[in-house]
Amino acid sequence: MKSSNCRPSRSGGLLIAAAAILALTFQMPPEAFAGKPIDWEKKLQKGYYNLSIGNTEEAIVFFQDKVKSYPASGACHTGLGVSLKRKGKMSEAKSELRRSTEVEPTYADAFYELATMLESDKDYAGAAQSYEQYLVLKPDSNRRTVVGERIRFCKEHM
Repeated sequence: MKSSNCRPSRSGGLLIAAAAILALTFQMPPEAFAGKPIDWEKKLQKGYYNLSIGNTEEAIVFFQDKVKSYPASGACHTGLGVSLKRKGKMSEAKSELRRSTEVEPTYADAFYELATMLESDKDYAGAAQSYEQYLVLKPDSNRRTVVGERIRFCKEHM
């Protein structure tokens, strides 16, 4: 009788790889298969509308749902962070904004929102760094002058 070998068979390895690919596929939004970029402004409009009319709780629930559906979206995490900030949940808001900059480091607005929170916490070094990253990512921003002033203020108080 042959002794069993602990080495997986080639077909077993292929099955594992196929299962991993399939699992990743189900986590991707349908738009990823269409090859078109997601219009986050449109997709998140309802949440920002709720914030604008004072329905903060509804906005939080909306953005939490979007974060679950699109965990790699900086726009979704930023929307949730802004909503939590509006609700007064500052620690949670800051964590969500940090998460936004981690999952999508090219999403400029996350850096701006994080910078404003860090500045209000008197974390001037962190705020200046986040403001600077915002300007790197969005050099033509209509906030450029104001952000430049905030950077100078933060650096003066470090």
